[in-house]
Amino acid sequence: MQPFVVISALTTLVYAAAVPTCDENFIVTTKVTQSYWRATFSCPPLNIQGLSFFHDYYALIDQIEADSDVKVIVFDSSAPDFWLGHFDVINSISPELSWDSYWGNVTRLADLPVLTIASIRGITSGGGAEIAASLDMRFGSKEKAVVAQPEVSIGVVPGGGGLDLLPRLVGRARALEMVIGADAIDAETLAHYGWLNRAIPDGQFECFVDTFARRVAGWDHEGIASAKKIINKQSGFPTTAEWKEGSDAFASNFNRTVVQNRVAALKKAGSQTDVDFEKNMSELALQYTGPGPWNV
Repeated sequence: MQPFVVISALTTLVYAAAVPTCDENFIVTTKVTQSYWRATFSCPPLNIQGLSFFHDYYALIDQIEADSDVKVIVFDSSAPDFWLGHFDVINSISPELSWDSYWGNVTRLADLPVLTIASIRGITSGGGAEIAASLDMRFGSKEKAVVAQPEVSIGVVPGGGGLDLLPRLVGRARALEMVIGADAIDAETLAHYGWLNRAIPDGQFECFVDTFARRVAGWDHEGIASAKKIINKQSGFPTTAEWKEGSDAFASNFNRTVVQNRVAALKKAGSQTDVDFEKNMSELALQYTGPGPWNV
């Protein structure tokens, strides 16, 4: 069963007023040079991963794969408070575009001979954090970058690769802390854990990322490609079978009545529509523990 199509008829009625989505141009690509690109998440204020995100993300991977000149691509955001939000759990998305295609495209990007960099100056949670973790490296603003895997707080588990990527990045104990704690984590802690490559003071952040990307863009393409291929092999990017175990667990948990009721309560309280709610979700989620009902 697919996580993006598991919402029951009852839940669909609760969500009759759909949240705003981006019809097009979720990702705006800028070719700074032929070899250095910027991909900007541009669905403010929350950059929730809906239909247009998946369409644009896969199309971008196609473009990267087809261009022999590109060597480095930086993923940033035009939203002031968010890098990339969680998966859209309110609006249905066809499994052909979402879950059926997701891990194959994530793996395809990881295997391409191009360095991918997450440039994080805001909050990234849930599926957004999993996309960041799947990229080659992550730099964060010391003052603004915040990451959370909030899924367990609503009764599910990360289904987009977090269960497989996090232990490789931060180790077993810290992966358990991040997933089961389901709390927002600051940039300095993330860098200490190894989730971020570096936490950089915000005033220096853009200059650092741009300088680093331009430096990589000047190298010989074969050197980048060979180094990435061998490091990928040695580090062991998660397989489809490993990812599917987590995605299936997400789907089965999401089907539980208590989870659907909790998601409905979160929606009523402001999930995916209210910036302040999304910014403080790790604390506000404490109001929705147990079987309910919840006073919202």
